[in-house]
Amino acid sequence: MDSYQRLLVVVDEHDFSLKGIARALYMASRTTNASIIVMLLEHGSFVSRLVDTFEHGNEADTGEGLNGHSTQMSLDKKRHCITQFIQTNRQNGLSISQASISCHSCDDVLSFCEDFKVDTIFIAASRHKLWNWLTIKALDTRLVRESPRPVVVVKDHLWEPGGRILSLVDPCNNGEDEQALNKKVLQTAEHFTRLLKGYCHLLDCYYGETPSISFHQSVSPEGDEQYHFERLSRYSSEYHLLPDRSLKAREYCHLVKELPEDAIESLSKKVDSELVIIGDKGTSSFFSNLCGHAADQVIDRINCDLLVVKPQ
Repeated sequence: MDSYQRLLVVVDEHDFSLKGIARALYMASRTTNASIIVMLLEHGSFVSRLVDTFEHGNEADTGEGLNGHSTQMSLDKKRHCITQFIQTNRQNGLSISQASISCHSCDDVLSFCEDFKVDTIFIAASRHKLWNWLTIKALDTRLVRESPRPVVVVKDHLWEPGGRILSLVDPCNNGEDEQALNKKVLQTAEHFTRLLKGYCHLLDCYYGETPSISFHQSVSPEGDEQYHFERLSRYSSEYHLLPDRSLKAREYCHLVKELPEDAIESLSKKVDSELVIIGDKGTSSFFSNLCGHAADQVIDRINCDLLVVKPQ
């Protein structure tokens, strides 16, 4: 599975928030020999003018403090806030530093990850406006789509001991790439179940057998609901997703006939999850670029953090 030793936190100048740093610090404090690099993404003058034009007069232009979004703070003040935050936490014995390389675009972030062998990217959720989809994609959406490394999109929901994790899996897809990605999602779920000392709910979006006019249609194992539940229960046991053996695995295995983004939204609210884990192969097409993948479609539809796992 992916290592979580070298963590990169990207702070967007236009969506300034320290939530991503705080979440990375929480994880690093519970991981041996973990280090954190903080990078402030400073947009060029053209992008800044474009953002100011679209957001002029919008209520989002009022500052909301360090834990929310702020656009009124000057760039120098944002740099100072990050420096002070890093120095304070460094005194607590945590390995955290600021990137010495300037960053001005998503491509710069991806290049930095490749050059410095970053394991995971943390970023606070961006404000998604209609004009983002028509002009410049939000930074969290671009990283989720384009990064070959796992990406954690941070929301306001805190991580707490005994927390609940929701993982989307596809147990009956026998493709080699799909099974490899499925395994990585389960290994990641196991890691964060131990980290949070919590429990993991497994979600499988199942649509059943395709109707046929034949009177003697054979039912494949993949079309049997009981088969799906057995695979999910086996995953839960094999990857130790329920540390408390008194819990019934079936109550933490969810088989639904919905689109993944709809099922994730409703189930994450129902179980009050701290983290949603989704696998993404990173493939792109005209349709996916236009409508998005399930991973970036759920960013605005859940109240907790989103971890997007990538194939090797």
